[in-house]
Amino acid sequence: MKRFLITCLGFAAITGIAYAADTTVTQSHTTFDVDSLSLNSGDTIIFKNADDVTHNIQIVNSDGDVDDKGLQKPGQEIKSTLTQKGEYKARCAIHPKMKMAITVK
Repeated sequence: MKRFLITCLGFAAITGIAYAADTTVTQSHTTFDVDSLSLNSGDTIIFKNADDVTHNIQIVNSDGDVDDKGLQKPGQEIKSTLTQKGEYKARCAIHPKMKMAITVK
């Protein structure tokens, strides 16, 4: 089994296969724990609500199109996979000061 795993990892490295990654952004004190984030196309952001209040995550692309993720109660996680390269903004529709920039490469 170990030899099989090493062979698969070697094949992925040689062929340039890229695997999507998950990045967690925590919300607490009605702020995101980062101001900006850089991802590769296909990566997933996990928004984790560590606050005691409800949030409403929205992802806005450079054209102004909004992907509203809906209400997020305390303790809940919301996932968003970004596949298009570009510049995005994440915000909370309930708490206007909650904003962060996202770059997808």
